[in-house]
Amino acid sequence: MTTLSAASLSAALDRLRADASTFDRALAPAGEATALRPALQALLAARLAALQADDEVGQVADVLRRDQKYAPTGRPSIHLVQLRKQQAGAKQAALVARQAHARAAQDFVRALALKITPRLTPVAVTDRWLQQAI
Repeated sequence: MTTLSAASLSAALDRLRADASTFDRALAPAGEATALRPALQALLAARLAALQADDEVGQVADVLRRDQKYAPTGRPSIHLVQLRKQQAGAKQAALVARQAHARAAQDFVRALALKITPRLTPVAVTDRWLQQAI
């Protein structure tokens, strides 16, 4: 079982785009694989976008922490204000990406008729499914 990193998701998405039958064996138990491929492609793209957005939030936060550490007291510099705006934009983009991922996960769960227990969300179920399929 592999972890869902941006590199592994990007590679899986590229394989799916290059050869549409790449994941047919994993999709076959749920029904016709050709009908399920668009849902899988949307899920992979949304999960990758969410991971990249979360990574960007972390990078901006690191730069902001580093630069604020040595900033003089008083009014913040223009650079720090711009970094805070960038951080707010990155957080907003991450929220939108997570919502898109949640919608894609819900659609994928419905398409494959995966079972969701009361303690698991569709995102958790699809992450487990992707870890086994990739």
